[in-house]
Amino acid sequence: MLSINNLSFFFGERAMYDSANLHIKPNDKIGLIGANGTGKSTLLRIIHGEYSPDGGSISKSKDCTIGFLNQDLLSYLSEESILEVAMQAFEKENAIQKKINEILEQMEVEYTDDLLDKLTKLQEEFDILGGYGLEAKTEAILEGLGFSTQDLRKPLKQFSGGWRMRVMLAKILLAKPSLLLLDEPTNHLDLPSILWLEEYIYNYQEQWLSFRMIAGF
Repeated sequence: MLSINNLSFFFGERAMYDSANLHIKPNDKIGLIGANGTGKSTLLRIIHGEYSPDGGSISKSKDCTIGFLNQDLLSYLSEESILEVAMQAFEKENAIQKKINEILEQMEVEYTDDLLDKLTKLQEEFDILGGYGLEAKTEAILEGLGFSTQDLRKPLKQFSGGWRMRVMLAKILLAKPSLLLLDEPTNHLDLPSILWLEEYIYNYQEQWLSFRMIAGF
């Protein structure tokens, strides 16, 4: 699925990686363990494409999608509710829902068979994608990560950085990437949320039909 070949990366004259190789296969679960400053987060950023290697190559299959949880997301702010932010993961479904709403508004003043036909087709596509169950799925993940039901409608900006990071983690999990890059994912979680995340990741394959993860600790 993803292959790192003879990777070299330098910070100044310091070699973080020198002719490193790694092959990530479907269903692999890999933990990166090491002291601070040894290049764990750097490797994740190289894989994600934020840093360019000084040598070697990284190749991935065409169907490989990447979800990257990193500490930079602590600064993300939004006026939208945490439920709305997490549901941004469903790009295709959200686009269809927007079209449905636009047609419904148009039909209030102009009811035609053509509009009805378009609406029916969009609603069928939305249903096939599981669109009508996405809000419940999002609520379940957010609550699993420690939010109360009452929290879900509150603006993201009202929460501390650690709680905002939980929302970003939920968004990444909901997006169902084929490769999860989780940089210190438990930093801002309490014990119940850590246990929930461990169980969720353990069952990731069953829930989403595919599971690949690199976790930085």
